[in-house]
Amino acid sequence: MCGMGAPGAAAIEFRVESSTIGDAYQLVTSGNEVLNRNRLHQYLGLSLFDIEGSGESRWSFTSLFRLDVDFGLSDDELERVPTQERSQLSIQYAWIEGRDLFGGLLELKLGRQLLADGLDYLMFDGAVVTVNTPFFLGVELMAGAEVKQEMWGINASQLEVDGTRFIEGVEENGDDVTLAFGAALVTRNLAYARYRLGYRRYFSDGAVDQEKIGGSFHQRLVEGVDLNGVVTWDLFNARFERIQAGGRARLGDANEVELEYVRTTPSFDGDSIFNIFTVYPMNDLAARWRLYPGKNDRIYAGTKLGFAGNEGYQGEVLYGEVDTMVIGWGAMAGWAHFFGPRGIDGRVMLDVSFDGGYAGDRFLADLGGVWAVVPREWELEGRLTGLAFDDAVQGELDAFSFGYQLGGRYLIDKRAAFAVVAEHNMNRLQTHQFRVFALIDVDLWL
Repeated sequence: MCGMGAPGAAAIEFRVESSTIGDAYQLVTSGNEVLNRNRLHQYLGLSLFDIEGSGESRWSFTSLFRLDVDFGLSDDELERVPTQERSQLSIQYAWIEGRDLFGGLLELKLGRQLLADGLDYLMFDGAVVTVNTPFFLGVELMAGAEVKQEMWGINASQLEVDGTRFIEGVEENGDDVTLAFGAALVTRNLAYARYRLGYRRYFSDGAVDQEKIGGSFHQRLVEGVDLNGVVTWDLFNARFERIQAGGRARLGDANEVELEYVRTTPSFDGDSIFNIFTVYPMNDLAARWRLYPGKNDRIYAGTKLGFAGNEGYQGEVLYGEVDTMVIGWGAMAGWAHFFGPRGIDGRVMLDVSFDGGYAGDRFLADLGGVWAVVPREWELEGRLTGLAFDDAVQGELDAFSFGYQLGGRYLIDKRAAFAVVAEHNMNRLQTHQFRVFALIDVDLWL
């Protein structure tokens, strides 16, 4: 919102983002009980920029609130499931941020925030302070309390430390606060490189939950060739948690090749029983080729290979006859075509994939399209999906599922949108599954 005062005057800028989502469907339990789900999800984002009114935008405030309501829950369901609630108000994030403080030396974020890096994903209440040096490096320090689903009544987080989930009314000591602190050395103001080396530790009730050290990087070697990687070492269990390496190369104007290798050994809370299940790492190899035959066409094809082993563990933590090596593989391909100038008149998309190996077979085909009746104003969309699967572990678990979607969207001056989508799925395990989704989306600068 611009002021009407003297020339050059500045004022606080406000941004309002709102998404209202409604969905209605039914679930059928193994006992043939029909459960109604009539849900409303409301997201509200409020942001303020240039709080000091100087025009330099050093201080800002960003927030997102979420309200979930389920009108279909019965009293019996609420009694059976301790964590079930008819309504839940939560603060997804809310922080105040200062940039370029003290001549660019310091940056600060204070409040509830999300942190995602090569070490982990974390929602926490606390502070992140970054000290910038003149040598293309910054030192980042963070400290705070992990946001848990069951604490304080205003949380909705799926990012808790794995293996620490608490069920209210079933377990004790659910209110123990988990503290997290860490540090990282990060590069800054480098045009073609990003490097990060970090450390993080979680502890509660006087004991360490998790402790990790690791790094990540993205480096452009030459024009069109990029490399990236992540390495994480689990200090608590003394093993590599994640090793990831990948690269992408642009071959001329129309071809692109991407390769990736990921080795993971999931880590859990220090005293979690789930630690016994991570005795051997999982390895995944993937390759993808993309072709751009014209301005309005995209084609891709890819393949993947995954393998994990149990060598040397028989008689220690695994019992009975087990396979010492399990292998899975897959392939995928797709095509997309855009209509009209800049693709605004509509699009058609086709994706197919196959997964096979130790766990069984799965084939998926997905065909979708969008037609802009009035470009950038009225759109109609549809989708057909077919899925066939045969589980190799559970011999009786196989089916073919078919589904379709029909819907439309109305855009209002690029600031708001209203959309409705109906979805119908059918298979022998659940003969009919019908859902309706409605969305109102608003994004305004004031």
